[in-house]
This record gives sequence, C-alpha cells and structure tokens, in this order.
Amino acid sequence: MMHSEELTEPGRQIFLSMSKLLDAAGLDYQGRFIDLGDRRVHYLDYGEGPPVLMLHGGGAGSAIWFKQIEVLSKTRRVIAPDHPVFGLSSQDAYKAPLLPYLLSYMVRLFDELGLSRVDVVGLSMGAQAALAMALEHPDRLGKLIVIDSAGLGRDFPLVFKLANVPFFGRLIVKPNRWGQDNYFKTMEVVDSDFAAASAYKQYAYDVTLSDGHGRAMRSSLAAITSFKGQKSIFTDEELASITAPTLAIWGAEDRVFPVEHGYRLAHLLPNVSLHIIEDARHVPFLDHPNMVNELITGFLNSH
Repeated sequence: MMHSEELTEPGRQIFLSMSKLLDAAGLDYQGRFIDLGDRRVHYLDYGEGPPVLMLHGGGAGSAIWFKQIEVLSKTRRVIAPDHPVFGLSSQDAYKAPLLPYLLSYMVRLFDELGLSRVDVVGLSMGAQAALAMALEHPDRLGKLIVIDSAGLGRDFPLVFKLANVPFFGRLIVKPNRWGQDNYFKTMEVVDSDFAAASAYKQYAYDVTLSDGHGRAMRSSLAAITSFKGQKSIFTDEELASITAPTLAIWGAEDRVFPVEHGYRLAHLLPNVSLHIIEDARHVPFLDHPNMVNELITGFLNSH
C-alpha cells in the first residue's frame, strides 16, 4: 500500500484529490506502484473475484472510474492503472508509432500484474489499447467493453492538433484551470454539475501539475495526432478479425470521437453490441453512471 509521504509535492496534491474523488463513491484509497522496467505505474486495486481491468483515456487517471469501481468491486477484483503521463504514474511520453507502444505497455502491465486472461473496460485511448490487445493477443482478453474509443477515424479536437504547433503547443499543455473547466463542460459531459464534479475537476487539474507533465503531454500528442488528425487508425480488416465478445458504449453527443466511429466499430466487429447513450458526451459514465454500470455488469455477467 502506498503512503502519501512517499510522494513529491505535486504527487501529494494528486493523491489528495484522487482520494477525495474515490471517497465520493464511499471508497477508501487502495493502491500501489509497480515498475515496468523503464517506467513506474500506479494502480488502484479493489475487491476479490474474477479480475476486470479498467483503462482510462488521455486525461486525469484511474480514479475517474470511481462509480464503476464501487459497483464492480462487490463481485470482482477491479484493477485500474494510471497510464504513463497521468495520475501518479511517471511522466514517460508515448512514442510513435502509437499502437506498438500501447501494446508493449499493455503486455508488460498484464505480465507484471499476473493477468493471464482478463475482461477489460476501456475509455478513449484506453479502449484503443484494449482493441490493440484483442487484435494481437486474443488469448489474454476475455470480454471487452469499449467506451468512446480512439483509433476509429481521423477526427480529433483541434486544440490537441495545435499541441504540435510551437507557440500554441506550450500554451495548451500548461496547467490551466479555465481551459480544463471549459474542456470538461464542452467535451466530456453534458451535465457539468453532477455531485462529484468539483472533485473530478480538481483531480484532473492536479494531474497537470506533475513535474515534466507539459513536456510529456506535448511529446505524446505528437505521437498520437498530426494536424490531419489521429495517426493510428484500425483498418477494416483488423477490426473484422477481433473475435472477443464486445460491448461498445458511446455518448450520442461526443465531440472528441463522433458517434460515427462507434457505428463503424459496430459494423465491423463480428461479436459486438452498441449502446448509444443520449445526453452524454465523451465520458458517458460521468453523465449516466447508473445506466453505464448496468450495461457493464449485465454484459460481464452474461454467458
């Protein structure tokens, strides 16, 4: 178990805001660190039973799953890592080409956590990493839940494409409470006043204060996107070869990766069901946690 006194000052701030967000779901902090060779990864670990791995997207960290962990950990072991550059993990930038980088990170994570085969829930870039695993290591994946996934089309918010432009890039990745709040309200959620919204926003902001975070984010965005949009997009043939039973969940009003990307996934995967969540944007489990939890638990428990 990790103690806050082991952390740097920005790390302590992240730990406090993470703990406050977890507390909003009645969860005491349960987490630890593992070394994946060249990087240190923090992860949350709750409950007992068949494991389920929760993979966040390109922002904040593992505690964004606070409402899902609360429900799933009653019957499962729930493991939620902070990916590199986010949460309390080390500031090691993503490298191009993106998919081989994500795959090598995933394999090392699975190995270090002793996960031979596991059900996976992924949001955005986390969902892209899960799809890459399902493609290259199908024997290690059980069921797959993909939420507003990256990697399914060129579309990407202009603000992130500008991260590759010298002057704008430095501005975009600097800690900026107003910018973060605006992104939260316009891109992530429809209802920006849900009960734990202030704790969520504080956590997302504090993550940007880590030493080296701005540099790592800019470098990572260069691997993820060019001015033309996303660099790593799954081909039709790749998606058609993914056999894992898959549940796809999409916010109807997602402005990061539009719902057409979800329809493409649903059209090509051989074993998939797609649920569009109305009145939701890029993070539908913040707008409608109970509905998403019911979809996840129903799917994981079905035979």
